[in-house]
Amino acid sequence: MPWDDEEARRNVLRLEDQLAALDSLPDHAAAARANDAVQALVDLYGECLRRIMDHLADGAEDVRRLAADELVGHLLLVHDLHPDPVAARVEAAIAEMRIVLRRQDGDIELLGLDGAVARVRLTESGGGGGCGCSAEPPDAAVRDAVMGRAPEIEQVEIETVRASRPQALISVDSLFRSPVTAGRETG
Repeated sequence: MPWDDEEARRNVLRLEDQLAALDSLPDHAAAARANDAVQALVDLYGECLRRIMDHLADGAEDVRRLAADELVGHLLLVHDLHPDPVAARVEAAIAEMRIVLRRQDGDIELLGLDGAVARVRLTESGGGGGCGCSAEPPDAAVRDAVMGRAPEIEQVEIETVRASRPQALISVDSLFRSPVTAGRETG
């Protein structure tokens, strides 16, 4: 039976734990052989996946659909077969975050990519969480979004700009007018 996305994530985490545990085995020679066997298997599957992608080269829509699947997309990234360039994937992550941040009166902009470094500007509202959302800066969510879409990015540099909200203007006269005086003037 096929895995749903949640089950796939659980299995990926379990696999990562098992691979990490290989290094702690007391028999270092056995651990090295196990790691070599896993790497050979990954390389073999990667070559098979590359051949599949070559067969689909004429079906750009099919390739995009495959890449859009979370699990398949990550597998394509592991084997450097993803059809979208790093910049496009970073832009897609920024676009997703922009939707979230605008709901909180914020914004995000990609300033540039320099090798494995993405530079981003966050604009936060001066309200400090007045929308009922967390007052915590969204830096971690931005990093997760960018690096999740483009694992080649090793660092996300975030410049945070605080947007000032215009203050409501109150006339000076109204500050010095007492409620009693104000009522008599109109009546």
